[in-house]
Amino acid sequence: MKKLVFICAAFIIALPPHAFAGEFKDKGEIIAVDFPSGWSTGKTDDASVTLKLERGRAFFEFSRQDSELGDYYLKARVKEQVDSLRSKGNTLSGDIKSASLHGVSSAYYTSYDSMGAEAYMSFFTYNGVSYAVSARGLSEGEFRGILSSIRKPGEKIVLPKPKRIKVVRRKKVQVPDDDFTTQIFKDGAADVSTAAVTGSTESVLAAFAASTEAAAGVQGSTPSAVSAAGDAAHAFLADLAKKQEGSGLPPYIPRSPLPFMLWAGLIVIWVAGSFVARSVAGSYKNPKLPPPPAEVPPDFFFPFVISKTSTFKEVTYNVLTRQRQLLLAGFPYEHELYLAGSVYSCFFFHVVWSLLAFIGRGNAVINALLKIPLFGRAFASVPEVIFIIPFIAGAVMYFTKERSLQVYDAQSTPVMAVHPETVYGMIRDGAGKEVARLVDKGTFLDRYWEFVDTDNLVVFSIRDDFSRGYLLRKIFGNLGGALRSHYGIYVQDRLAGYVFLDPSSPDRFQIHMDYSFARLGHPAQILAAVLYIISREKDPIYPSPF
Repeated sequence: MKKLVFICAAFIIALPPHAFAGEFKDKGEIIAVDFPSGWSTGKTDDASVTLKLERGRAFFEFSRQDSELGDYYLKARVKEQVDSLRSKGNTLSGDIKSASLHGVSSAYYTSYDSMGAEAYMSFFTYNGVSYAVSARGLSEGEFRGILSSIRKPGEKIVLPKPKRIKVVRRKKVQVPDDDFTTQIFKDGAADVSTAAVTGSTESVLAAFAASTEAAAGVQGSTPSAVSAAGDAAHAFLADLAKKQEGSGLPPYIPRSPLPFMLWAGLIVIWVAGSFVARSVAGSYKNPKLPPPPAEVPPDFFFPFVISKTSTFKEVTYNVLTRQRQLLLAGFPYEHELYLAGSVYSCFFFHVVWSLLAFIGRGNAVINALLKIPLFGRAFASVPEVIFIIPFIAGAVMYFTKERSLQVYDAQSTPVMAVHPETVYGMIRDGAGKEVARLVDKGTFLDRYWEFVDTDNLVVFSIRDDFSRGYLLRKIFGNLGGALRSHYGIYVQDRLAGYVFLDPSSPDRFQIHMDYSFARLGHPAQILAAVLYIISREKDPIYPSPF
């Protein structure tokens, strides 16, 4: 009997820690997870934390997110947290790793040092709900092991059986002794003429030498051809830069380029200022909204997950609602190609002209313009007139063509439209009936727009929460998305929603609404109002005073 007790005790001691694992469920029993022995449920005052486990000074907690996130946005959330920790002085590897949730989903995480202990942050989506994970005091293997046990309550994890590898044996092929390649080198096996071998060798070497000489000739001719073309271009530019005395009439107005060092100084100042603007933009933090209830009714469509595609003519928005409905929206930008293209073409023309003058070829520009038939002297006097024509065409488009936002469903049926009429924007439904209007009430550095219903009541307002970025965008553009506008939705100065900008892509964003304010207006009307303001107050990729 004593031997039996001793054997049982030894067996229990030899068991791995996960043999004592217990199952824990979060609030609402959305997910279940296994923890090794020694972990117990902890207390927290954070309403978003649905499950917290503790073991000594180590902890592991799950926080439910406002909306269901796909893989792309899960990674973006991890990256956003990494940037936040780095701004506080924490040291991180910067690598975003993934852990498979037994093939159903994936969790994305990163690790960092927190007061001498290994800490982790992770985001994942399971059973239709997204979670943020914060843990400390575990090894990476333990952390990944706990993540891999996440499942639905009562769900059994069935791991796929490894496939058996079938070994196919091949018979060894034996080379017969009487093979020609073997026999030819045997002593006395074949009578090979030495003269024949020598003659064939010399012929091969001669052919190789001839081909080498031909290749060398081709290689030698290539640099000479390039050099000749370069010399010809240099001679043409030098001839064009010479003063054309007696060959024609001079320009009506003598022109000379601006000093090249002035352009160089402006470019250096702009680049240095762009770094300062990026740091200013990095100081903005997204607001937080309370999470929606566990049971969300089907008429709650937020957040809207939006991706943007831009062309020379228009911008198109692909909108995915919480209920997996697809909407499309479009806003025209036909005038922009002519306006921005003409201005920046003129800018680069003057930079190139100054550069040519800097290397002693400044007259080449004027002489080239003088060669234009009929209007050569006029173009040489005012070369900017070349770029004024497309600028005027763009201005005519801007003032004559209506720039309205159109929203369609997945079947291309009109759902909502916003037109610039007597007010900033008139919102009409798919049948053309007026349902609301947007009124611009802001100033240059305090931009906001009121959403007014048909009873002339202000329902909510949309405000630019990052007003400093508005002026910076005029000078530096949006700097790859770093200086985009941050819009918030307010009801009597209380935050009701906001536009979440994807930190890893300038073409993706989301519209979030507080659940208690989500029925202020029709979701399509709120969507149309926000998209219209984003489109009309466009954050250009290039510096623009307009």
